[in-house]
Amino acid sequence: MAHEIVVLGGNFAGLNLVHHLERQVLPVLSKLPKSPSYHLTIVSPNDHFFFKVGAPRALVKPGAFPEDKLFKSIAEALKQYGEAVTFVQGKATGLAPAAREVTIELSGGSTKELKYDSLFIATGTTSASALWTLHGSHKVSEEAFTQLHQLLPKTKSVLVAGAGPVGVETAGEITHNYPEAKVTLVGKILPQTKPATQTKALKFLQDAKVEVLPSLLVKDTTTSGSETTITLSDGSSKTVELFIDARGAQKINSDFLPQSWLGSTGRVATKDAYFRVKGDGQSDVSGIYVVGDIVEGSDNTAIQLDAQVPVATSSFAVDVASKLGQDTSSSGGLLSWIPGLGSKGVSQKEFKPMKDTILVPVGPTGGVGQAMGFQLPSFMVKKAKAEKFLDNLVEPNVTGSKYAKIA
Repeated sequence: MAHEIVVLGGNFAGLNLVHHLERQVLPVLSKLPKSPSYHLTIVSPNDHFFFKVGAPRALVKPGAFPEDKLFKSIAEALKQYGEAVTFVQGKATGLAPAAREVTIELSGGSTKELKYDSLFIATGTTSASALWTLHGSHKVSEEAFTQLHQLLPKTKSVLVAGAGPVGVETAGEITHNYPEAKVTLVGKILPQTKPATQTKALKFLQDAKVEVLPSLLVKDTTTSGSETTITLSDGSSKTVELFIDARGAQKINSDFLPQSWLGSTGRVATKDAYFRVKGDGQSDVSGIYVVGDIVEGSDNTAIQLDAQVPVATSSFAVDVASKLGQDTSSSGGLLSWIPGLGSKGVSQKEFKPMKDTILVPVGPTGGVGQAMGFQLPSFMVKKAKAEKFLDNLVEPNVTGSKYAKIA
């Protein structure tokens, strides 16, 4: 009987998990003595991958970001794996750890139970605006982009709420493409970066004629006709023609999980540094892992996600191999699975993300960034991200080619 792996979530975290498992992990496990066959099911309410990194560039006008790269079919991406991988369009609505079953509400409205031997939770978060995360079908996000393409050329005033990377990038893109529009950015500038990076970003925005209100927050909005009135945290208000909410996650997609598994922010707590779910001490959480924005303590960046995926899949591999009676104590991490690169066997990979690393364009000509906490010059930000908004990373993420295939 096949070992059933279920991955919940079908964007960056979920799709990368599938590719890493199929290309680098399962080929190695399959060669172990007494290893079963493996079947993987990925469950996602969306049938298209959304390269949300490109959203601030894509929203300003048609073609600003390649339209054929913003949304990509998940089913097409998984065809290469044949019957080894099944795609189910739906969302998890319940979990029964004792029965090792997930309840799935299918896109047509019916429900089904999915049995799992191993489970990866990668359901992420949902933003208030469909510009930044998928709200079910990718068509909802497509429509949000289309609406802005129609509004921005004739808009005279824009207020962007939230001055994290997305808010800063969005303000920079709009003011570059529509210099006649008055753009206001509300919120602390890049709060997760070093003070020097924040100061540099503020100067970039001010030089671009963006009005920045770093000490204020948006408290409420009221839309009347073609205008929106925004109430700020100091009691003042602003009325603009276009309001863009870039304040990050509005909802943590964890409502199908036991509340006792969640941390203080509503995200899933882990029991170790290897993304095994902590649970509540009563439920059976063996073989359950969590990856992406839904991880308690995650900084919600693609850079950190890239480091999480191979660690979580190595946790899965170690747990499966241990049950098969294999020695998993050998050193060498995940690379030890690849002939010639380390000791034999399956072993745990350590979580070593690039800390304090980020690139934030302020328009296509440059921006701010830091690598391991050290500031990057604007021309490096331009070459690395501002020019094309990382569109060269779409295919490696969608097809899995970023992970070498082990025979």
